[in-house]
Amino acid sequence: MAQDQLVRRVKAVCRVTSGHFLEMFDFILFGFYATYIAKTFFPSDNEYASLMLTLLTFGAGFLMRPLGAVILGTYVDRVGPSKGLDSSRCP
Repeated sequence: MAQDQLVRRVKAVCRVTSGHFLEMFDFILFGFYATYIAKTFFPSDNEYASLMLTLLTFGAGFLMRPLGAVILGTYVDRVGPSKGLDSSRCP
């Protein structure tokens, strides 16, 4: 393997790892502050219901990422990356 290929692979691994770290950091912060988020965004007399609504929101966000990747990935594979990821074409 040539030196430049090795450098490109190491850089790619670093980019993927840092992106994954930031995503997991976001979800960890959300979980850590779930009780505060529940009180702020879902005020209720029942703290359990507020927390469950917060965790349902967390679960929806956790589910939508891979689901969106499947949908967007299929579309981009069909039309090509330049047309599929062009944000100026959005209505």
